[in-house]
Amino acid sequence: MNLTRLVYYSQRNPSEHMDVTALVETCKRTNARTNLTGFLHYNGDHFIQVVEGGRLEVSALLLRIMRDPRHSNIIIMSFGDVRERMFPDHPMGLHQGMTAQTRKAFLRYFSTAQVNPETVNVDNLLDALQDLSLEAAPTKLTISV
Repeated sequence: MNLTRLVYYSQRNPSEHMDVTALVETCKRTNARTNLTGFLHYNGDHFIQVVEGGRLEVSALLLRIMRDPRHSNIIIMSFGDVRERMFPDHPMGLHQGMTAQTRKAFLRYFSTAQVNPETVNVDNLLDALQDLSLEAAPTKLTISV
């Protein structure tokens, strides 16, 4: 099985109800069943998402996203085979908002804190999202004996 990564940008359709917490919980359950991992940045206006997994599963998810009325103006920024996952611990990690920390992460990789999906370097975007994912890292239980 080839490991594939999808990176896309979309705008939120303001005429559709959006419960991001419920959306992410559904994604986590579905992704766990299909062995998909990834990370979602949502600022209230647009989504930037990375999805990793088998080519068939990632392709099927992309088709569902393209039919989802909550998304508009979808731009596929990258879609291809990769050697390893960037977000192996996230069935679907989430970063919301545009905090000072988010601006700082974006300004480390871009000339402005606004991500332009038509011109941004995808490798830099992935680096910025990895930085943001550290804030959203799942907590792991450590047991001391």
